[in-house]
Amino acid sequence: MPAPVLAVEETDAEPVPDPLSLEQALSFAQDHPRVRARPAATDTSEPRALPLDLPRPQPLYLGCHSLAFSGARPSDAARDVAWSELLDPEDAQRLEIMQRFFDVLLADLSFARDNEAMAVAFIQFDRAEARGELGQFSALQIAALQAKYQLIRRQRAAAEAAQRVTRSLLAGALGHPESLPRDLVTPELDPQLSEPPGLEQVVARALDQNPRVKALMKDANEAEQALIRAALREQALELLTRLDLLAVVAEHARTESDWRDLKLDESRTLYELEATSDLGYSMSQQTKARRDERKTAFCQRLTQAELNALQGLAP
Repeated sequence: MPAPVLAVEETDAEPVPDPLSLEQALSFAQDHPRVRARPAATDTSEPRALPLDLPRPQPLYLGCHSLAFSGARPSDAARDVAWSELLDPEDAQRLEIMQRFFDVLLADLSFARDNEAMAVAFIQFDRAEARGELGQFSALQIAALQAKYQLIRRQRAAAEAAQRVTRSLLAGALGHPESLPRDLVTPELDPQLSEPPGLEQVVARALDQNPRVKALMKDANEAEQALIRAALREQALELLTRLDLLAVVAEHARTESDWRDLKLDESRTLYELEATSDLGYSMSQQTKARRDERKTAFCQRLTQAELNALQGLAP
């Protein structure tokens, strides 16, 4: 007797586009199970028990608080995520999607960086072995270059694995955990950010327009309301401060990238003249500098979106 066929619930879920743009990705937020499982702040029906709300995994690369406050603790997981309990569920989901999207792009850039670095390290090791046979390199020098190559090879393997993990996390944030996005469209980010509002304006807007904050305040007693206001003010202050710091980080990243471009030009010239050149190293460092510049731009965009969501505006 054949085994019974299990019934599978059919859905009209929209397939994940390929390539996937940021705007397309954000449109999946409203239908995510986390959003559908939680009643909207305006829902006046009887409260009901929520299903198990599993914690969201941390992003692999994009930690904007840690990037801005580079002299503080090595990492601060709670501050490095874009979502919070003070946000409407759909807004929180949109922010998670945005952070996961940027995380995938950084994973791809990190792999490109490590791939170039591994190629350079292998060439150095291979040449050393050949020169070692001629007595021009010692066994110790060859072993050191081999160890360096193996270390970078290990980093490249981790970066390649991270490409899959970040895509899996993005797929989960989209509500399609079985459909890992392959190609992502890098968004055009405006380098000129608008002037952020003042702290008091952010707090006032959040109290007046943020549906999650309004719902929390409505059901809270006087002491609880004071705690909510304090948490709101602290979050607003940190986001505004982070934006200021990221502007400084962005200037440093641009300067570093410009220097690496010039250094690469110099290395190419020396290579063409058959003089001593560190062309491969310069190429890998240029790739790293551009990745760091892009990471800062992602953090500026994400932090601005967090600030908007806190005020009840579209992220």
